[in-house]
Amino acid sequence: MSGLILVSHSQNSHSTLATIYESILARRGGMWVKWSGEFETLSSELHRELNFNKGNEYDTLTFRLTKAEYEEGYHQYIHQGLWPVFHQRPDMARFSTSSQIGYMRLNETYARAISDYAMPDDDIWLQDYHLIPSIKMLRDAGLINRIGFFFHQPFPAGQSFESIPNWRYLADSLLCADLIGFQTTQDMNNFTAWVGSRFRCEHLSPYTLRIHGRQLSVGVFPVGIDTAETSALAESNSCLFMEQQCRETLPENIILSSGHFDDSTGTPYRISAIEVLLRQHEEYHHKFTLVQLASMASGYSHRIKELSRDLETRCGEMNGIHGELNWYPVSYLSNHYSREELCGFYRAARVALVTPLIAGMSLMAKTYVAVQDHTNPGVLILSQFAGAAEQMQGALVVNPYDPDAIADAIHTALIMPLSVRRERHASLMKNLHLHNCYTWAEAFINALQPREQEADLSVKSGVMLSNGFSGRLRY
Repeated sequence: MSGLILVSHSQNSHSTLATIYESILARRGGMWVKWSGEFETLSSELHRELNFNKGNEYDTLTFRLTKAEYEEGYHQYIHQGLWPVFHQRPDMARFSTSSQIGYMRLNETYARAISDYAMPDDDIWLQDYHLIPSIKMLRDAGLINRIGFFFHQPFPAGQSFESIPNWRYLADSLLCADLIGFQTTQDMNNFTAWVGSRFRCEHLSPYTLRIHGRQLSVGVFPVGIDTAETSALAESNSCLFMEQQCRETLPENIILSSGHFDDSTGTPYRISAIEVLLRQHEEYHHKFTLVQLASMASGYSHRIKELSRDLETRCGEMNGIHGELNWYPVSYLSNHYSREELCGFYRAARVALVTPLIAGMSLMAKTYVAVQDHTNPGVLILSQFAGAAEQMQGALVVNPYDPDAIADAIHTALIMPLSVRRERHASLMKNLHLHNCYTWAEAFINALQPREQEADLSVKSGVMLSNGFSGRLRY
């Protein structure tokens, strides 16, 4: 069986996504290539040290980045450039020559590491738009391994992708992959429609194209979570303590609002929805609290301070208008909480507002459902533009731009009978078990496997490894 090389730019080793990667590799085996989280003092042109660690369940290959690669390639090019484009806000994108150079050098570091350790029959699975150029760099280095690429972000509609200054290189790189996976059908359709409008494509099947003489497959592979791992989180002491604290200090009806600190969270519309709810239903005074979690560590550095000030102002105005001496409608918490502590908030919340204006995976929504008490579960309110909306039948789906619709959904959730809540939760849990992180990985890796007529060519040509990179084999 072919080996698996999973490649990601995981900055937070304790994130839900990092935990998913660990779970997949622990079960399947393989090698995880990632940044170590440390910085390199040498010039990026020099061949830096690679740290290979052979583990009991899977191997890891880590390396350091230079400050320029991190600041210019990661924070500037990816966060200030690619992120707005992929989230349908190209007007907010900021690109520069220096950030583009940093982004390319960051990818060269990954490509060199992969090339040094990839064996001829390894399948290479690249995660997210951080690593788009690495696909072409690996091909240019002579690797003919099967390469799969997965977008954790939404793919922009129309010609928005072309607002990226070096979009042609990025497009050429994507077309060097064997398989590109998307979170939703809409994202896949956006990509295929755009590719069809820009390149001469031969449609071999609904999910297979031939472009520039190469065959490219596409597919929808919604990211799942490890439900067993989230169950363990829910039973941890930190989770149980936080849940108890919430229940003892807050009103019975806790409405939870959380997510990354960025321009797509839709938080202002949620705050407005609370005002609509209080105006339309006076009986809710003193009966609920919106717990707004907004850790400064969970956003993008160039916008955190501005977004934080705006959120503080909105929450302050809401509490000033509607609050009383012994009750405030919004509790704004900017502290950083561990995953176990966050699960405590999730379990205590009667309602979870996961209403991003646009999002890829929406793993918070799945985690919220997974840690609920099945005998008395809460209700998930989910944006129609969240990546998980296609899957999560049982959630209340809303337009995240419509405060009235969100307020109406909150009211529906708060008065929903226990029997209905249990039925909806059971439906959601069934989906989470059927489409967990292991089925996600299995579906993608199976789709990446070559057809029979391609297999012989891969074996015969597998000795070709390097054209510029060292091409050391891993044993």
